[in-house]
Amino acid sequence: MSSWKDVPASGGLPPYRSFTGDLEKPLLDERQYRMIELQNGVRAVLVHDPGADKSAACLSVAVGHTYDPNDAQGMAHFCEHMISKGSEPYPEEEDFVSFITTNGGARNAATGPVITYYWFSINPSHLEGGVSRLAAFFHSPLFTESLTAREINAVDSEFKRNLSNDVRRILQLTKDQSIPDHPWRKFGTGNYVSLSAFGRKGKDDDEVMVMKETRRRLVEWWQEQYCASRMGLAVVGKESLDDLTAMVVPSFSKIENRGLEPRPALKEPSWGPEQQGVMMFVQTVKDYHAFSVQFELPDIRDQYDSKPTSFLAHFLGHEGRGSICALLKKRGWLLDLSAGDSGDPRAVHLFKIEGTLTLEGYLHYAEVLKAIFDYIALLRQSFPLDPYHYAEVSTMARTWFTFKEKAQPHAYASSLARSFVEPYPPQWLISGASLYRKYDEDFPRKLLDGFVPERTRVLLMAKNHREEVVGKDPQWASEKWYGTQYIVRKLDYTLIKRLHGQETNAELFLPAPNPFIPTDLSVDKSEVAEPKKYPTLVKRTERAQLWYKKDDQFWVPKARVRIVIKNPLTYATAKHALMTRLFVDLVEDALAEVTYDADLAGLSYSVSNDVDGIVVSVGGYNDKLDVLLRTVLEKLRDLVVTPDRLQVIAEKIKRDYENYYVGQPSSLSEAFGQWLIMPTLWTPADKLTELPRISESDIQRHQGDLFAKSTIEVLMTGNMTEERSLSILAMTEEIISSHPLLPNEIPTSRSLVLQPGSNYVLRKVHENPKELNSSLSYYCQFGESSNIRLRGLVALVHHVIREPCFTTLRTKEQLGYVVSASIWSINSSTLGISIKIQSTRAPWFVEERVEAFLETFAEERLLSMTEAEFETHKEGLIMKKLERAKNLSEETTRYWTRIRAGHYDFLRHETDAAAIRSLTLSEVVEAYNTFLRPSTGLRSRKKLSVQLISQQVKETPESTTQIQIIEDERTFKAALGCAPAAVPVMSEAFGQYAHTGMSAKL
Repeated sequence: MSSWKDVPASGGLPPYRSFTGDLEKPLLDERQYRMIELQNGVRAVLVHDPGADKSAACLSVAVGHTYDPNDAQGMAHFCEHMISKGSEPYPEEEDFVSFITTNGGARNAATGPVITYYWFSINPSHLEGGVSRLAAFFHSPLFTESLTAREINAVDSEFKRNLSNDVRRILQLTKDQSIPDHPWRKFGTGNYVSLSAFGRKGKDDDEVMVMKETRRRLVEWWQEQYCASRMGLAVVGKESLDDLTAMVVPSFSKIENRGLEPRPALKEPSWGPEQQGVMMFVQTVKDYHAFSVQFELPDIRDQYDSKPTSFLAHFLGHEGRGSICALLKKRGWLLDLSAGDSGDPRAVHLFKIEGTLTLEGYLHYAEVLKAIFDYIALLRQSFPLDPYHYAEVSTMARTWFTFKEKAQPHAYASSLARSFVEPYPPQWLISGASLYRKYDEDFPRKLLDGFVPERTRVLLMAKNHREEVVGKDPQWASEKWYGTQYIVRKLDYTLIKRLHGQETNAELFLPAPNPFIPTDLSVDKSEVAEPKKYPTLVKRTERAQLWYKKDDQFWVPKARVRIVIKNPLTYATAKHALMTRLFVDLVEDALAEVTYDADLAGLSYSVSNDVDGIVVSVGGYNDKLDVLLRTVLEKLRDLVVTPDRLQVIAEKIKRDYENYYVGQPSSLSEAFGQWLIMPTLWTPADKLTELPRISESDIQRHQGDLFAKSTIEVLMTGNMTEERSLSILAMTEEIISSHPLLPNEIPTSRSLVLQPGSNYVLRKVHENPKELNSSLSYYCQFGESSNIRLRGLVALVHHVIREPCFTTLRTKEQLGYVVSASIWSINSSTLGISIKIQSTRAPWFVEERVEAFLETFAEERLLSMTEAEFETHKEGLIMKKLERAKNLSEETTRYWTRIRAGHYDFLRHETDAAAIRSLTLSEVVEAYNTFLRPSTGLRSRKKLSVQLISQQVKETPESTTQIQIIEDERTFKAALGCAPAAVPVMSEAFGQYAHTGMSAKL
């Protein structure tokens, strides 16, 4: 039985309670835990991880935007912005973000309907400083009055960023269709209008007073809603549990307990009779067709041990034979399908069955609904179910939890902190979300009884609705905040009657027993002095090479296989690139039914196209991994392309390519910039021109060409012997039986080189006429990626400017919500630093502000930086470089990244850390002045910017001779030279092949 022990005050440490039971945790989790409750009601879990190379903390508050005032919607989100901008112990507004980023960490926060959480990660030696600052947010925030208008504008910029985001638009629309005055209707993001509405009453002309009143209301709301008893804290660090306790208890005991309900919940349904049995037709921004069948769920918070909605989702979201998904795909109506509960049990909780439709599926939406309700009826009638259904679901959940690997510390701290708002017993804090503990057929059956047409809400989404679907002259309404156009109608009586039809559909049936459930979960564990740092090349033939590393630190019954099948025809022309994409999508489409069981059994796969070949990835429990891999490879070899499936996949790709250009401006400007310095790049627009001329025979012929000649490179990691890895390679070579490529036929990737003194600008117009935001991507190329010292300089300059760039251009100058500095590595050939900003301001103005920042940063920060500050920056960056992989997936990804880059430099992180450690401040200043700073780099900088212009921008840029406008992209690229491609860094990883010469490299 769980119990708590009172710990009295001692040595300046306030009293608290400590949980004396054991926390249920994964088999491999050797960390130590302590759960405590402070005298003010804050609950905390402390995690001692002696091997941690990064520490983290997260605090959750069991309140979110559904508790916003009606006349100040967005208040919870606004509070999340303001609360971290200074506290009494740390009054500087950027103290927290500067402290975290300088010391190699990251931080963020998020506001949900009924929860808000704040997290950070950091160099372990600075955890205490981070924890102290986090606590101060909640016991003594300043809510600095002078920042009110600025942070409201930040919230408004975030809202404007998402104005064209269909997910946000549809979510707010469905919330808005709740019962009048229900809290679920609240506009959670907020914007300038909603947040200042209360303060504006009677003060329209006095902006200063409006902001004062809004700030006063914020403090009032914080006092009404933020309470110690609503807070859950998780801290992960190297310190002992006693030291972590001494770190946490004094600071977090200062938070006031205001006597509020610890876990408040929305107790009333959001739907009444008018909100049920309805069809909503919704206009989207992007061009696609989709549906969502929704049911409001009762309060299921006390069902966490049986998880009835997850159990039902297993059937309704199934993709194997006999499923809704399989039937609708067979008819050519469906692209994808998912099912499950949505939302928080303490808020409005919906069960959704939703998917993306083809045009034919949209036109046959009534038949789509019929298939869904037929399956619901089948499931309802199938109770009591065969025991294997529950056994498989519960067994795989238990297996997953038993062998759960470590995650990134901030992600783990966040999941633990959020678990405090759930009703789990203390001992199940870690396991409560994962495990099925009892089988209860009554509750799922009760839920299914409510899944009837009269109690559903159906959404049908399309950019342009057809007359045969919505009728003539439809009267569209407009949602208040995002302007989404929609129609709500009661479901037609004839349709309801049809959906209730009892006729049996022989194509629908429940899943058969899963053949992929693993039975051998043994781990071949042998102790090693220290884990090996890289895989070894264990086999090389004239057409394949195998990199292998047996797991020697994670000890899970899992393995991962990555394969690239290289062929220059993959990407030879736009048509070839398109046919390769069509081919891999058709393969995944053909495998969906067969491989879904594998996915449920903890095995995953993917087939994707890259510029040099086809990439196959398989991972999960190693017991039956090679069975799945064989299935995938044989489908690659034997796929028969049919006209009906090609039509479906071609329609999907056409929409993907067309929708690409109405995406987020910041993502587009970055892509356009990187494309300019890639020698060969086929854009979505290039490939669209080829799509109408491609037939199934073209794809079938291309399939043969891809595998007639190829070179195969393989990485295998995890719980498998070298003998088994060699056997899998042999199987791969047998199935993909091809002639080897000649050395000069093996594709390589390079980067174009900008000329010193260049100042290029590419201007494009965003294709969505309603998009408010423009975007700037501002890039300065430093040099070749093979230069070790240059890599260190780029990394350190980026580390030093990242936080000031954000603080100056986003926080202080309010240029936009999206502001970031990043490193561009182009084809592992060149690298440089990019600054990306999405803004409602014209991008040429934003570029002026970027260049002003680069000047002032040099004068005010870099040139006055002390050696002590410089060393702190270096140590923070070195910590990030040397961070160890937390699980097998991370380790495999790191190795594969090095292999795919072509340099095979598995110890590059150590080499770079050593280079960074030896850098001097004067070297960094020189690099900054040479490659980034406009005034000192006139003849040395290699600068390229992309200005993506909103059609809402009415002004025009001033003409100037200081920039070089790119008029024709092809001509621009033709005038540039190429940097060398990556070449292998020979090391012990090459084993017996270390001295066989570069010509043998694949």
